[in-house]
Amino acid sequence: MSNGQAVTASLVASLGAFLFGLDIGYIAPILECASFKRDVGHLENWQSPESKIHAGQAGFIVAIFSIGCLITSFPPISSYFLDEFGRRNSIMLGGVIFLLGCALQAGSASMQVFLVGRLITGTSIGLLSNVVPLYQAEMAPQNLRGTLTSMYNMMITSGIFVAALLDVFLVDIDGGWRTAIALQALPALIILSAMPFLPRSPRWLVQQGRNEEAERMLAHLRGDKLVVQKELQEILAEYQAEKELSGSWKEVFSGKLLRLVCLGSALQMLQQLVGMNAFMYFGPRIFADIGFNANLFQTVSNAVNMIFTLPALYFIECTGRRFLFMGGAVCMAVATLALGLLGSFGMEGGHGKSPAVNTAMAAMVLTFVAAFASTWGPVVWVYCAEMFPLRYRARCVGVTTMTNWIGNFLIAQFTPMLLAKIGFDTFFIFGFFCLLALLLGWWLPETAGVPLEQVGLLFDHHFQEEKPSEFCNSYGAIKTA
Repeated sequence: MSNGQAVTASLVASLGAFLFGLDIGYIAPILECASFKRDVGHLENWQSPESKIHAGQAGFIVAIFSIGCLITSFPPISSYFLDEFGRRNSIMLGGVIFLLGCALQAGSASMQVFLVGRLITGTSIGLLSNVVPLYQAEMAPQNLRGTLTSMYNMMITSGIFVAALLDVFLVDIDGGWRTAIALQALPALIILSAMPFLPRSPRWLVQQGRNEEAERMLAHLRGDKLVVQKELQEILAEYQAEKELSGSWKEVFSGKLLRLVCLGSALQMLQQLVGMNAFMYFGPRIFADIGFNANLFQTVSNAVNMIFTLPALYFIECTGRRFLFMGGAVCMAVATLALGLLGSFGMEGGHGKSPAVNTAMAAMVLTFVAAFASTWGPVVWVYCAEMFPLRYRARCVGVTTMTNWIGNFLIAQFTPMLLAKIGFDTFFIFGFFCLLALLLGWWLPETAGVPLEQVGLLFDHHFQEEKPSEFCNSYGAIKTA
């Protein structure tokens, strides 16, 4: 199979996203774990079911991970690693850092050490969240770019589910939370073992002036000599055209690039502000209020999240990006507004007035999770990985990914406070951002089937309000009506 190398590279690289999912998935049940409250929180009444880590501190335990992510996704830092170390080496570096943070968390006996471990793990994921979708997009052939880049989000959801499943079996065992964290080291070790044997990104090799090596890598990835030559020529032509520019940070924040960066940042921020990670981070607290076994329902929710990522691997190429953006936003808006209404008028004394209310709220939670998992979860990462020109790609992706982590921090820090203050009215806020997501999805141009080196031309037309009516699915120019 001519695309076998590209698929293999994308799968191994996507284990970096699996690490991200593991870190998201394990933390919510552990915050409610009795032995964690004893060993790390040092709560006097740790055995009591009513014992809780303070909402502000719980938010910071989750949010400090996002601070770590912000550090290494800060564009000058992330672009340095991606451009100087390369995509492949940056993934391996992220694996090493993750192992260090994992060891500190699993062995911690104080909140301070645990927080340092969370911070270090965050720096790993901040780097990986920049490089993995970029590496996947650059390795993929045109007709599989959306599918292979979507593996990033699929592996996030798989990691979340696996972590939640481990918590179900381990979180009630004395000290089981340590085992749940320690097991996260396994995929990081697989990355470090397999990644050195996978190809470098041909586009990064062109950036380094290693054109012959880039051609050999493309030959491994594509197989067909004609396809290899045509793709290489397009990469070289784009890079040569960009070399006429200064390559400064000033250019990233001016003209067309600024518009692209703002667009990518808006997508990444909205991916967080629609509220998905409120369920991931604080699901047990939410689900307990609607009368369900908190950890069990969290696991069911995570399973839905994983399963409904799979359709996106097909539909992202079949129906295109815009359809998924708009359809997902509509479903999420309906679910969040329904949760807000049911929470405001169907709850009494912190619980639903009837089993029917609880069932309806549970259905809306799962509807939201399924809609996000099959649309905004994967498609944002795909879109941001393909929309920027080669010379500036690492820097621009750094800016947009950092925006994602800012949104992640806001959700992590303020969701428990909002839930404590205004309860289920919090979902009206998420619903508002879902409506904004719908408007942005409607405006976006379709990038499915457009060669990576020609996506910039598509946006040139779009910003000039000229709508291409015909797209080539091969390496030809985009034709306008």
